[in-house]
Amino acid sequence: MRVLEHRRHSQRDPAGVHLNDAGLALARVVRRDLGGFDRTVTSPRPRAVETAQALGVLAPDVLPELAEMPDDVGGVMGERAPKTFAEYLAQIRSSRAAQEYATRQASVWSEALGSLPEGGRLLMISHGGVIEFGACGALPRAARGWGPSLGYLEGVRLEWDRGRWVRGTVVRVPASPLSR
Repeated sequence: MRVLEHRRHSQRDPAGVHLNDAGLALARVVRRDLGGFDRTVTSPRPRAVETAQALGVLAPDVLPELAEMPDDVGGVMGERAPKTFAEYLAQIRSSRAAQEYATRQASVWSEALGSLPEGGRLLMISHGGVIEFGACGALPRAARGWGPSLGYLEGVRLEWDRGRWVRGTVVRVPASPLSR
């Protein structure tokens, strides 16, 4: 079995591309309980790479697919953005483009896990929406009950065994002014 922990980047200013001071502080708090990973992969966007660095990974691998969302899927990410995993699943059921995107993200994730030995652990850092769609593509039944969309540095922990996703949970950051 291999484990993927996929986290949303830490906090940035709404118009900024880099982490702000609160985001750096939040990453330092999360770092204490994060555990070890065999490999770290991020989106190429600065906030994702900077999150990995703040978590102690100096040179993460970069995967462009973790920053890409087709316009016909990403268009719902404004004010109408899904607020729960169940709403992401509804979007996937109602849109072929969203379904294809969710399936593709889950596939990208499993391919990245393939580079690890049995028992390996992979940390990914990307973006809100990317993670929820991909997690719903990987484990739709489980995702239905995962509650609200992800806040800063929250994510999913998924298990891959014998060529398929077998279990998953949401990883939440304890409530604090820094976590949203």
